[in-house]
Amino acid sequence: MKLFIFNHPLGAQAIRDEILKPLIESLESIPFEINKGCASSLRETIKRQIQLQGWSGETRVDKSNNITITSMKDNIGLCLQTGNVGRFYADMLKLQTLYLNGKIDAGIYIIPTNNAAKKMGGNLANYERFIRELDLYKKIITIPIHVIGIED
Repeated sequence: MKLFIFNHPLGAQAIRDEILKPLIESLESIPFEINKGCASSLRETIKRQIQLQGWSGETRVDKSNNITITSMKDNIGLCLQTGNVGRFYADMLKLQTLYLNGKIDAGIYIIPTNNAAKKMGGNLANYERFIRELDLYKKIITIPIHVIGIED
């Protein structure tokens, strides 16, 4: 896959190379053709890849509820979004909450680019919109986030 990278504020600097580099290399090596209706398949393919690198399964934001993020590893939270555009606001809040509660030091967000999202279906979350929104909410979403846009 082809990757696009954005750092909100200093996301890459907050994540150790031994965590970030293998993740990026594995995402780049995934042979996946993006097409209409592939969102679930893409999500499962990426989840399998990250779990092979020692990332956890779904992790609760708080013990008192069932709200989760995709994965965690060494105090880094990871969200993978291949669904509706409205879901990435929840992901922003989940990562920010974990950060403010001292459970993570930074976040990684994996999301299809606008081109990929258009191929996959309508009204899906996309990289370009996500980074625009992060910039808009930069005084509220203060967690360092390394954003990875994906496309084939």
